[in-house]
Amino acid sequence: MTTDSKSINSTVSSNSSSVSGTATPAKQTQGSQPGLASFLKAILSFTGDLSSLTCPSFLLNGISLLEYGAHWSDYPHVLAEITKATDSEERIKLVARWFVSTLYGSYNKRVAESNTGEKKPFNPILGEQFLASWDDPEYGTTKFICEQVSHHPPVSAIYFENTKAGIYASGHFSQKSKFRNTTMKVVQEGRVTLRMKNSDEIYCLSLPDLDICSILTGKPFLEMSSTTYIRSNKGYTAEFQWYPKPYFYGEYHKFDGKIFKDSAAQFVANGNNREQLYQLSGKWVAQSRVVNTKNGQDEVLFDVAAQPSADIIIKPLDEQSDLESRKVWNKVSEALASGNYDVASREKTAIEEEQRALRKRRAENNEKWEPSLFFWVDDADAEPAVKDSYAYLYPAKDSIGTGCWVYKHSPHLAENADNSASVSGTQTPSDAFSTAPGSVA
Repeated sequence: MTTDSKSINSTVSSNSSSVSGTATPAKQTQGSQPGLASFLKAILSFTGDLSSLTCPSFLLNGISLLEYGAHWSDYPHVLAEITKATDSEERIKLVARWFVSTLYGSYNKRVAESNTGEKKPFNPILGEQFLASWDDPEYGTTKFICEQVSHHPPVSAIYFENTKAGIYASGHFSQKSKFRNTTMKVVQEGRVTLRMKNSDEIYCLSLPDLDICSILTGKPFLEMSSTTYIRSNKGYTAEFQWYPKPYFYGEYHKFDGKIFKDSAAQFVANGNNREQLYQLSGKWVAQSRVVNTKNGQDEVLFDVAAQPSADIIIKPLDEQSDLESRKVWNKVSEALASGNYDVASREKTAIEEEQRALRKRRAENNEKWEPSLFFWVDDADAEPAVKDSYAYLYPAKDSIGTGCWVYKHSPHLAENADNSASVSGTQTPSDAFSTAPGSVA
């Protein structure tokens, strides 16, 4: 998309142009679509990142992958309530509660609340941005920013904050996949680093791996697998074990876990330095519980059915910059919604060809593209609290990598004089909604 630098309007409206990809095909059906057979043949031997997988238009869900990141803020009051904790034990439990609250929207809601299976999102173009917010009567506004910071490999950077509660986080995610039997195994690479202004504790999170099930035999859906961790710089750790349903028995979407304090410098399974504090169990799509291992107190950790997620607020199209997701993909989404898959394919191809031309032009002119909203920090250059926490997790979860994309106007950067050369510190995080450049040229 050949755009000059444009400001991101600070006005956020609830008149969003939400588009689903669930319409019935106008002229083509899954059974007769010529691309379906070749697509199914391709995924049987597929290995790599999902963005390189080209699928028929009727298998697209009509939204950009960047929008998926917004589920980190589905329950803004749960995020904000972390700051009410009075000690580290209570705080790590509330961080675990918030993390579990993000999972239903991220990995199940699209299937559970529609008649279609999981579909493929649009691959974000380089520099694409998605901005959203949520309002809460007690905690005010939570804002979310996402930018596609790399195309090969595809990497999406995220930032979200609630200024009233004084809590915020930066992170990034990407995926690598391999097809096994009727399931696609997805390793999610990346991390999220959570901070708050009323505490010096920093929380470092890894991401769950995913199984995309029933691709060939029914309505595709996601299960989580492997293990996920949360580590604080004070030594508190949450460990989650996700259990896909066995083939012949059992239940979907179950997990268990534990919260413990560990003074070791690196993670060791069942290490001797651990002091267990809580036991976790349940279903991440329904209710989960937490038991205090010291006194046996049993309480709900999070219950999806007990409260609806907050309404997301997205500016109308005419107030979005040319790089914002719904503006970029609007014509494709409209065609999918009307069932006109031929038009959707042509519009999608036009966007992709324009991006290839931009990459070619940059290569010919020896131009280096830089993200507008985020910058990369290697762990070797990170503050000790972050470096040590991720060093602890790395032996258990090397998909966290060895560095992180950080939002350029995160509050902690303004407090760090060492960053003054590259980050002015004069803007608040919310200023990104009015002053962030949007050029990909």
